[in-house]
Amino acid sequence: MNKFYQRLKTVITVLLFCIAPSILLAQSKISGTVTDENHLPVPGVSVRIKEQNKGTVTDIEGRYIITASQGQTLSFSFIGYTTQSVVVADKLIINVSLTGDSKTLNEVVVTALGVKKETRRVGYATQTVQGDALTTARDPNPIAGLIGKVAGVSVGPSAELLGNPNVLIRGNQVSLYVVDGFPINTDTYNISPDDIETYTVLKGPAAAALYGSRAQYGAILITTKKGDKNKKGLTVDINSSTVLNSGFLAFPRTQNTFGPGENTFYEFVDGKGGAPGGVDGDYDVWGPYFNGQLIPQYDSPIVNGVRQGTPWIARGKNNLKNFLKVGSQTNNNVALGVVGDNYTTRFSVSQQHQTSYIPSQYLNIANANLYASFTPTPKLTFEGNIDFNRQSTDNFPDVQYGPNSIIYNISIWTGADWDVNAPDIKAIWQPGKTGVQSQFEEYQRYHNPYLLTQKWTRGHYKNDTYGYLGGTYKFNDNLNLRLRSQIDTYNILRTEDLPFSAHPYGREGNQGDYREDRRDLFDNNTELILNYNYTIKNFLNLSGLVGSNLRTMSYNSSWVSTDYLNVPEVYAFSNSKNPIQATSFQSSERVFSYYASLDASFGKYATLSATYRSDHTSAFQVPTTYTYPSVSVATVVSDYIPLPSVISFLKLRGSYANVKADASSSTIGPAPFSSITAFGGSTGASLFNNPLGYGSTYTSPYNGPDYSLNTSFQTSKPYNSQTAGYATDYLYANNIKTSTRVNYEEGFDIKFLQNRLGFSASAFQYIDGPRIFPSAISTASGYTTLYLNALKTKRSGYEGSLEGTPVKNLGGFTWNILVNVANNKEVFKELPPGQNGTYLGYYSVGDRTDILRGSKFLRTKDGQIINDAAGKPLSVGGQVLGHENANYNWSIANKIRYKNFSMGFQFDGAVGGVIIDYMHNKTMRGGANIETATGALGDARYQDWKNFGVAGYNGTYVGPGVYVSNVGSDGKPVPINLDSKTGAILNYSALQFSNNKQKAFVQDYVSKYYNVDESNLMDKTFTKLREVTFSYDFPKAWLQKSFIQKISASLYGRNLLYFYKDKRFKDVDLDQYNGAQAQTVLQSPTVRSYGFNLNLSF
Repeated sequence: MNKFYQRLKTVITVLLFCIAPSILLAQSKISGTVTDENHLPVPGVSVRIKEQNKGTVTDIEGRYIITASQGQTLSFSFIGYTTQSVVVADKLIINVSLTGDSKTLNEVVVTALGVKKETRRVGYATQTVQGDALTTARDPNPIAGLIGKVAGVSVGPSAELLGNPNVLIRGNQVSLYVVDGFPINTDTYNISPDDIETYTVLKGPAAAALYGSRAQYGAILITTKKGDKNKKGLTVDINSSTVLNSGFLAFPRTQNTFGPGENTFYEFVDGKGGAPGGVDGDYDVWGPYFNGQLIPQYDSPIVNGVRQGTPWIARGKNNLKNFLKVGSQTNNNVALGVVGDNYTTRFSVSQQHQTSYIPSQYLNIANANLYASFTPTPKLTFEGNIDFNRQSTDNFPDVQYGPNSIIYNISIWTGADWDVNAPDIKAIWQPGKTGVQSQFEEYQRYHNPYLLTQKWTRGHYKNDTYGYLGGTYKFNDNLNLRLRSQIDTYNILRTEDLPFSAHPYGREGNQGDYREDRRDLFDNNTELILNYNYTIKNFLNLSGLVGSNLRTMSYNSSWVSTDYLNVPEVYAFSNSKNPIQATSFQSSERVFSYYASLDASFGKYATLSATYRSDHTSAFQVPTTYTYPSVSVATVVSDYIPLPSVISFLKLRGSYANVKADASSSTIGPAPFSSITAFGGSTGASLFNNPLGYGSTYTSPYNGPDYSLNTSFQTSKPYNSQTAGYATDYLYANNIKTSTRVNYEEGFDIKFLQNRLGFSASAFQYIDGPRIFPSAISTASGYTTLYLNALKTKRSGYEGSLEGTPVKNLGGFTWNILVNVANNKEVFKELPPGQNGTYLGYYSVGDRTDILRGSKFLRTKDGQIINDAAGKPLSVGGQVLGHENANYNWSIANKIRYKNFSMGFQFDGAVGGVIIDYMHNKTMRGGANIETATGALGDARYQDWKNFGVAGYNGTYVGPGVYVSNVGSDGKPVPINLDSKTGAILNYSALQFSNNKQKAFVQDYVSKYYNVDESNLMDKTFTKLREVTFSYDFPKAWLQKSFIQKISASLYGRNLLYFYKDKRFKDVDLDQYNGAQAQTVLQSPTVRSYGFNLNLSF
């Protein structure tokens, strides 16, 4: 870090010497103020000298200063106003009043293939976010900053290092990111946010159909910064920020009243189940009450070979909080721009360093970006861009459910009897057994957390390069030809050092391992596009393109592991105790495409747009050609129909698209021991599963063939250095085709009060299918499955966005507001033949696809729980618990500016939907949750401990509800007859109920009660204070005599407050579970972030 700042100082010093002569030259200046019709200042107005293509912008007070000579022309322009030109005479002060242009609408938007179009001519929904808006209060991941910024886009953030956000557009996971017109394979960390000019979201396939099957769920277009052509000469921009991350928004609610063990009993013998009843190994937290009694523990002294008892107290209250630390993030970017009459160059270097809130874990990301364009003649332009990204860490966390997870070990399955800050725990190894045996209170399933974070390490090293080189020849003002070629490549090495005494699932030998996962991808797109734009008799304008693209992709991966180690802490394949285990995978794909688009604008009345793409791909069973048509229409009604004066703009729009999905997968996991078993689809799950059997599966971007439609032989895991092969047990229909998605979208955009307030709304319908579907067939055929085209679903929804400036420059005060709301749901439209009502056991045509089914309590008609004769609740599985998707998502963002000060804040959240809280299930049934030690449960649990083993004592807790009190002719309670599908009681009238009076042990009751999904069901309604920013722009008058053009500073906070009504489920951050998910996992909740950002321009 010190070296970086030393180099930065050197660069700035050199720049100062270079530009000092120009600063010292005495120059006359033209100044003035730009106002609107109401005589209020207009900030941000572009002031340019036409003859020199040189300019500046007005400050918050509408003031500007520019050097110009007599006879030169100053041009004043701003969105929503008519451009004005003034010739410089002998006056040094020129004030200008701009007139509003009610016929304009936010000018241009970037569309597919990087084509810019006037928004008034676009017939589908798009939304653009400025890149600088996401660096003022930045998130470690640039895409996560889009939360709440775009209607219909849902982003589930991750608090983990290298954790990818779950990005959904209209309920579907987006797999297409496009940078400067080219798709890239991105983990969303290989893009520097400081290099991004704009994010444009194409929300539906009609908007992105020119990209083919990868765009069936829309796309996120990223336009990078390329230098400001209005600023001739050298410019330097520096952005630096420091962020502190502290405090989970949701936290496991654990108790410190009872310790680990079973049935109120515990003692330590060997930590592997050697104690009576095995209570010292793989235990729950149902042990004795902390009362200072003497109990043998892991660190108790041993006298004459006998472990002595030591006081049983809660030594480790708040172990998880005490273990975690304050994380940090530093971001630094330096960008140099050089602009001349016929060339533009921008070079940017970025650095990001994160230290995790989990000790000893970190991430470094370095990024370099170079853009250059050169116009040797008015007709010919060359341009190119190259971006290099390096991600590196020797140690990043694994946070999925399992013995390698911090939360699993500290909060769920171990109690407060040990102290995370105890010297022997922090020392990691037992005395005399360094590198061989760790020190902890259990050695069968759980781990010392410092062993997990310092010794059981995972490395990640990734080089990512993408860029393009191209040229454009301009035949005339109406016709040009563009040729570009792009590369997108990455190579990844992931390592894992598993130390001796670590014992994950399936590797309980405690003898360590070393693993490497290597992946290399190369993707090349070469395109040739002819662009045209003709106007016929001032009424018909025709614009569009015809082009072709050749994509060549190759992928290679290998996964190699030792089979235990000979020597501890020597992590090398040559140290493998048994023959190493290895597998590899290679794939390649070629797609030849040609496409065309046409925009026909009929005067001021309407624009009709059509696109067509044809792909010839090797990803299907045999090389296959399929097409993607789309049509859209836009009409600006306010251009030709008089409307009330309050309405300054009204556009209606609609679109249609038909997109195919080939046999490919958007992501890929490690090379498997068996060949491909996943049946992906272009947005399916990761192609390969995790061969380890524990921990999270790392998936990298792939967008390649899944070979799901190719008959293949599968291989088993090598045994005794031998590999078995066997044929597949599935067939394919002879006429099997690609999946299809048909999209319809309608919407309008309306603006009021001279474009001060605008509202956009869209409704959409997607028909997905027929899909490629596995259908069970008779095993007498020698096969089990036939793949054919079947199953259709329909997704529909709406979205709205309100954006405006209720107060504008009122005494220097401006207020901007943005409100987004969106909804979607998906239903089954057609089911496979003969499966209506039985598909997946339950579903019928018209049912929602996100129905959450699980176990529910049996209840009486008035809602009371029905218990068995032992006083424990009865349940029935497969019942409807609700819907996994939220009813709608919303966000409200405000930005208030007073002169040079500004403040912004954003709230967002979701309403409706349900999810099963996995953490609550485990901590309740395991005895760690605070609810098991408080209230009626806590009182009864204390009595269980006090009286356990007393003759005749059978517990004291009486659960709510009733039991069946009448008996049949056999003298037994009348059995309950259930409908297996609906869960309805069929013989309800034959049953009699009495209040439950049966006493039970708390552990037995809770273990059964909270094993019912209904007891762990969460409402997904929540609200979050997403971000708050305070910014200050230094007045230009202060900088007038310096070489610095701009200084701005900001303080900000992200994820500051989390509002959820039911405190039982405050262990889950619902923000991370967007979309249809049945239950939570064990990822870390998001953390509060506090940062400072400084931006300087020279």
